[in-house]
Amino acid sequence: MVETSSQSSPVSDQPVSLSGQEPENQNVQKQRIILVAEDDSFLRKLLCDKLRHEGFEIFEATNGQDALDFLKREKPILLLLDLVMPGIDGFKVLESIRKEESTKDLPVIVLSNVAEKHLVERAQALGVDDYLIKAHFVLEEIMERITK
Repeated sequence: MVETSSQSSPVSDQPVSLSGQEPENQNVQKQRIILVAEDDSFLRKLLCDKLRHEGFEIFEATNGQDALDFLKREKPILLLLDLVMPGIDGFKVLESIRKEESTKDLPVIVLSNVAEKHLVERAQALGVDDYLIKAHFVLEEIMERITK
């Protein structure tokens, strides 16, 4: 299920650009959307609360299918993606979004406990922008990677 909270922090009128380019004035709100696809409710809540506090509009997906369904309707500026989720896993999500014209260039940061070299390389081959192993980072370091 994809969710957003109506109790999120107000969105700043100064958008953060992940690409280093200034967004166009139109669709500024849209350019602040991040999709967090994570099945661990505790970590998802921590990430989402922090991102909302930073002024992003956050949508949550608890599995790969919900993430894909959301991406058919919306174009976020970033996908935070866990690889191990029920149903459709993160690798299948990556494969799917890279095949679609509307999502092939979507920035993706993998946030997972999957650390095996061949699986990290597989994700990198699918075009992830960053790969963070959950156990190796604290929340502030993760936030720095998201907003850089």
